[in-house]
Amino acid sequence: MMLGKNLEPCFLAVLCLLATSCTTASPSATGADYEILFIGNSHSSSNGLPELVAKLIETGLPGKTAYANDVPRWGFLAERLKDGLTQKTLQNNSWSHVILQGQKYSSSGRYYYPTDAAIEWIRRIKKKNSVPILFPEWARKGNHEEGQRIHKLHLQIAAVESVCVAPVGLAWELMRAVDPSLRMHAADGNHASLNGTLLTAFIFYEVITSQSAANLPYDPHIKVNADNQKKLREAASRTLEIHPACS
Repeated sequence: MMLGKNLEPCFLAVLCLLATSCTTASPSATGADYEILFIGNSHSSSNGLPELVAKLIETGLPGKTAYANDVPRWGFLAERLKDGLTQKTLQNNSWSHVILQGQKYSSSGRYYYPTDAAIEWIRRIKKKNSVPILFPEWARKGNHEEGQRIHKLHLQIAAVESVCVAPVGLAWELMRAVDPSLRMHAADGNHASLNGTLLTAFIFYEVITSQSAANLPYDPHIKVNADNQKKLREAASRTLEIHPACS
């Protein structure tokens, strides 16, 4: 998802240069059963998404350990190709899965941005024997076509280089149909609320483990009530039944 995706290319480039991440990525192997790296921008790190995915994996797979983090500094995938820190972080750890978010696209739908960088990242990840997963983002609040358009763009990438495509935006659309009153966006109408982040985490949990998110238990430590957690779990699993992530 583009930073401030209601904005067009020039201003977006400035935002990407200014943005920095507060998290740090481990430069060495952790020894966890699942080691997951998020490469992207603020949408792949807000509300502690990586840590939440790791927590769900350890909950759903007792006895297994999970570590997840994002690369410091936010940016688009094309910019990441020139970023030595991103390349070093990928190379210096035995990641089991690498989640790619930040394919540039036009918020208005009038412009085309190349997908070469995403394809190159997928190939590099495969060379490390890691599993690449594309992360097509949710639509902005009130936009009822953008999620489908973003998902289709990532399917086009998968048609060139085989890769799992997590149906995050489609799950958000399904959740909107199930319960329109559930607040999925943050106040800016762009980033995710905790509800939105949790739904996204459930999607990645199921894609990574092949275990149904619907079967996860209620977690009282997550500040989303039991009824809404259940709705979000079921929405994630239902979406993946309709739109499998991996061919």
